[in-house]
Amino acid sequence: MIKRRILILLSALWISAAALAQQGRITGMVIDDITGEALIGANIVYEPGKGTVSDLEGKFELTVPRGAYTLQVSYVGYGTETRELQVSDRILVLEFRLKSLTIDEVVITADVARSRETPVAFTNITPARIEEELAGRDIPLILNTTPGVYATQQGGGDGDARITIRGFDQRNLAVMIDGIPVNDMENGWVYWSNWFGLDAVQRTMQVQRGLGASQLALPSVGGTINILTIGIESDMRTSVKQEVDSQGKIRTSFGFTSGKLPNGWGITLAGSYKRGNGWVDNTYSEGWFYYAKVDKRMHNHLLTLTAMGAPQMHDHRSYTRPISAYDTVYAKKLGIDIDELKEANPSYNIYGKGVQYNQHWGYLKRDRFNPDAEEEVLAERSNQYHKPQFTLRDFWTISDKLNVSNNLYLSIGKGGGDRPISSIKDSQLFHDPDDPHYGQINWQSIYNANCKPQPPFNTLPINPIYSDSLLVSSNYMTRQHNEHYWYGLLSKVNYNISSRFDISGGLDLRSYKGIHFTTVRDLLGGDYAVDKYDKRIDYVANLEAAMKFVGDTVDYYYDGLVRWGGVFVQGEYKTGKISTFLNLTTAVSGYNKIDYFNRAESGWIYKQGFTVKSGLNYNLTQHSNLFINLGYLSRVRAYRYFYRGYTTNFAEELDNELIKAIEAGYTYGSPVFSLFLNAYYTRWENKPTNRIYSTYNLQPGDPGYVPDDPESNSDKRVYADIPGMNARHMGVELDMVYKALHNLEIQGMASVGDWIWDSYVENLQFYLDEGNNPAVNKEVDFDARGIHVGDAAQVQIGSSVRYEPFKGFYMNVRQTYFTKYYSNFTPEATTDPEGNVHDSWQMPAFNLFDLHSGYHFRIKPVKKVRFDIRFSMLNLLNTKYIWDATNNDSYSPYSGFQTFDARSATVFFGLGRRFTVSLKMTF
Repeated sequence: MIKRRILILLSALWISAAALAQQGRITGMVIDDITGEALIGANIVYEPGKGTVSDLEGKFELTVPRGAYTLQVSYVGYGTETRELQVSDRILVLEFRLKSLTIDEVVITADVARSRETPVAFTNITPARIEEELAGRDIPLILNTTPGVYATQQGGGDGDARITIRGFDQRNLAVMIDGIPVNDMENGWVYWSNWFGLDAVQRTMQVQRGLGASQLALPSVGGTINILTIGIESDMRTSVKQEVDSQGKIRTSFGFTSGKLPNGWGITLAGSYKRGNGWVDNTYSEGWFYYAKVDKRMHNHLLTLTAMGAPQMHDHRSYTRPISAYDTVYAKKLGIDIDELKEANPSYNIYGKGVQYNQHWGYLKRDRFNPDAEEEVLAERSNQYHKPQFTLRDFWTISDKLNVSNNLYLSIGKGGGDRPISSIKDSQLFHDPDDPHYGQINWQSIYNANCKPQPPFNTLPINPIYSDSLLVSSNYMTRQHNEHYWYGLLSKVNYNISSRFDISGGLDLRSYKGIHFTTVRDLLGGDYAVDKYDKRIDYVANLEAAMKFVGDTVDYYYDGLVRWGGVFVQGEYKTGKISTFLNLTTAVSGYNKIDYFNRAESGWIYKQGFTVKSGLNYNLTQHSNLFINLGYLSRVRAYRYFYRGYTTNFAEELDNELIKAIEAGYTYGSPVFSLFLNAYYTRWENKPTNRIYSTYNLQPGDPGYVPDDPESNSDKRVYADIPGMNARHMGVELDMVYKALHNLEIQGMASVGDWIWDSYVENLQFYLDEGNNPAVNKEVDFDARGIHVGDAAQVQIGSSVRYEPFKGFYMNVRQTYFTKYYSNFTPEATTDPEGNVHDSWQMPAFNLFDLHSGYHFRIKPVKKVRFDIRFSMLNLLNTKYIWDATNNDSYSPYSGFQTFDARSATVFFGLGRRFTVSLKMTF
């Protein structure tokens, strides 16, 4: 009986195995042809009534008998794709890129690049990858695995990320959300803390390297980052997510999108809240994110109203420090003699505090006479800001050949940064290693000094006593307000003249008002402060006007005004295997500055720039194509470069920046293997640089010179504006993906750049701070020819292996190597006193590994709910590395060393090993 049962069981197993041996597997993904986003719920049919649907990641899997099949993939609003397949015992891996049958309004407005059509180098970052790899970081940090991109979190504060592409910092990149530019109108910077939470509503993110595909007259030299958000085009779903990291920082998020509702409505809502400490000491952050989008289709119009914002606060680590202050062992490995440092500056005694060290905080006991009083933690540098943005879009489809897009937007910025009126000096830190506050700010000494009656510091010829009873603060906390009102209109017309030729054009109008002033926030023990910068007040006749209390305006108060008007036109030609475009733009920038304290105004000054871009794509085969693009830009300098210091003096003589660029590339794409190879060359002439400062002893003929008084004439701060520098950026980039198995994907990327300066400057004149008067005997020569551009790694090599051992579970190990990384520097600092030219200090190369894993599943009683558990370990090997550095830092306690090496540099170390865990429910 037992033998019979065993025989039956073996026979059943043999029959099952035989049946399985005659079956094959088909796996694949269904994605949007343009954005690369997953199409959820697409129908995959191999026989009438037989098939499956794609999941939340756009993936599908079929097990079918071996043989010939016609596989048909369809999705609402998209074209159907049909393929003839021969299924064998090998697993078939497929990718279906469906084309939308309707006009994608956001894609058109945002100028998203298209595969095998748009001749630019670009990378799409899908929502699935953002979910897997962002791990609670600022958005730019996920882009470090993109060729040519280098991003850091600078001092480590939440939201303090910066990004460079091909060696160009984010002032020279264009960042857009749904086609709306968000770079600051005065200085071009992007403050990522204002965009916390945006990952919760991203439809896709596209990084275009080089001049990019945008039709607007944008300040894009290095590249364009295009972030598209979800809306009416999505399916209905709701999600709730909880994250926690190794520092205990929590984040709670929710999202809802209705898709297209009856009567053409669509609603998208999202929100997020975070709170906790960062990896760096005392970098606490707290923030909210809200997002609401309402879409309404009315006949041939799509109206969209969007509101988003991220009110937040976070503490900074603002200034780099000597390597020895963090880690003496690491410093010695780089050839730094610690004893030599101690001899050079005996008063600075901060060593080996650890790579998480942040000098910008300390303890304060306000009730100084009570030994049991609690000490509060007081940060020297922190930021509070809220920048809500509102957009109203009307996309009008007049016919299948003509459409018009109008976008009105408004941005209102409120907030600023907290810091002392006088920066904390190294002498105001605790230098005793046995002190529990070692290395931190001695707030108590500042507080106690403010509590003592003393004559106030002032520059008047008399020394008045402002009050017999109130205490004056010599140093106190301020808030530097940087508020703005920014509105604009982006209007675009697209006309399909024929099946081969399209033409588009439009207007880009912007008006911006930046309001900058400082107020007293905390007098640190005193009752009032003395400030005499407001030239509207006669302080001799009105002594009490110099007394400032909490909430009063001090130091400076001015408005920065910018007007922008741009016109653009683009023609596109497509025929057979060829697609090409020509883009022409011109823009006028108007600048004005009103200084309320100095009762001065520059008046409106207007400057004009233009852009010419063209490119061609040629599809060699069904899988491969070649492309080339080139461009010439005459770009007006940003507002910040035209005004000298706090004056309203406008440097009208400054010429436009000139950018000449060319790029060529080759692409191969198939379901199993994809490759993107390109080379670029960019020459940037008259490139603006930061203002340089120096000290100077006044000479006869200088304003303010006092005869026979060396002390009054010595150590005056002077500045010089470099008229413009030339730089050359060239390199090669490679990006590839190999799907070795249906559940195993291998990625590789490399970027090799050669970025150098090419300028020689003679007799650069220095000016005195006040009145913009030239210093009689202060000029400088410097030679920056052949010096490497700093502040970003010029060589980058990366790889990743993503494996799904069973359905629902994945594991991804990602590696990125950075080298040829020169520290940041000012061009004049490349020449030593003997006239010799030096490269800035080259930082040690470093290699980082990250681990990402996750599992998604459904529980039987609630099958409609999908659960995602994710785990990320960043810097898996806890590598110690430097990710930001300043060469020959004049603010270093060892500034006497100007030796172009590790000893004279100051740095930020990168973040150590840390993890993030999350649970998400989607239904």
